[in-house]
Amino acid sequence: MSLFTRIRERRSLGLTSPRSAWDDEFAGLGALRRTLSGKRVSRDNSLQMISVYACQSLIADGIASLPVDHFSKVAGKKTILEGAKSPRWIRQPNPFQTSYAFWHRVIVSLLSDGNAFLAVIRNDAGFIQALFCLHPQDVQIEEGPAGDDRYRVTGVDELLGPNSILHIPAFTVPGCSRGLSPLDMAREAIGLGMTAEEFGARFFSQGTTMAGVIEHPGTPRPDEAKLLRSMFKKTHAGINNSHTVGVLTGGASFKPISITPEQAQFLETRRFQKTEIALLYRVPAYLVDSSVTSTWGSGIEEQNRFFVDQTLMPWIVRIEQAVSTFLLPGQQFVKFNLDARLRSKTKDRYESYRTALTNGFMTADEIRALEDMGPLPKKNGTHFYMPLNLAIVGEEKPPAPAPEAPAVPDEQPSETPDEDPPEGDQGKQEITE
Repeated sequence: MSLFTRIRERRSLGLTSPRSAWDDEFAGLGALRRTLSGKRVSRDNSLQMISVYACQSLIADGIASLPVDHFSKVAGKKTILEGAKSPRWIRQPNPFQTSYAFWHRVIVSLLSDGNAFLAVIRNDAGFIQALFCLHPQDVQIEEGPAGDDRYRVTGVDELLGPNSILHIPAFTVPGCSRGLSPLDMAREAIGLGMTAEEFGARFFSQGTTMAGVIEHPGTPRPDEAKLLRSMFKKTHAGINNSHTVGVLTGGASFKPISITPEQAQFLETRRFQKTEIALLYRVPAYLVDSSVTSTWGSGIEEQNRFFVDQTLMPWIVRIEQAVSTFLLPGQQFVKFNLDARLRSKTKDRYESYRTALTNGFMTADEIRALEDMGPLPKKNGTHFYMPLNLAIVGEEKPPAPAPEAPAVPDEQPSETPDEDPPEGDQGKQEITE
């Protein structure tokens, strides 16, 4: 059974959704091991811990929402490939998923299992037609010499090579091709957090701690004590009876009981475990716990840049290099467009555009394309501009030539108008003529 046929049949049967439990069937870790806190932790129930779900959601949503650009680099010149020049699988990896859904599943596989396995579907000519993200536990790695690994996929008879499976590992150790699962490495920390959460829930649902006691000076009969308790509860229990004035007869008195520090300690434990999980995924703690104050940068933009640089970038580079190296020919590569996430305020964005336009490294049409606007008419937006008073750095400016003296015309006898001839001569001339 071919890999594409298997994937198509699994879709028709509704079997492509994640399993109910990601047990440790591989790497010899055993299934659902009990932690020292007494909690069994799997890759499925770990998502019930809000901090784990929040960290995975922050990273997966942050990367999957970025557009993917396709570039070609020839003779040092980088050109973006669009339309017919770029294969469709870069814009939509397969016919059944959007780009967002596909890359979200890839990131979640890395964050949960530490590995992402992409099934590469090719046509008869060898060109890629589609990519599918396989469930990590459907794939076993049979390591070969010099990294020539083969992959055994559940439901597929033959072993598959790197031409059919793209393996993207997360954290790896020497001598092992399979990446380490973050959830496996943090099993004890997650178990402790889940135990504290369960303790808090049971404390409020079925704890034996009382809000207070009613003390009676005498020795009331059981029916009298029961009647006194029910009357007090009926009068003062519930939100509608809050802050009402209580009256106790027969010398009885009410004494409230406060929560002991030992009973309240689980709140600090839960807060600490949130920070531990954030540290596991290198997510800033203030994004997981609202009680933590950020100490990075002076504004939201700087904090967002820190999240991109320290949290998202390592996962992005893993995917970019794997896809560019093993799936694209020659000098072609893909990049996630981080500008879509780091777009600042409108005023700051326009100021950066003005700098790019006046310094000659962007045209007006390129700027308009970033703002989802069409080009200017008559190709008026294809020109590059730069200031005229710029010179090449380090180049000596040639001395300016000395100004030339104005030319002096040659001396010539001044032309004076002829004097009028004597009147007699004029008369003679007229007579002669």
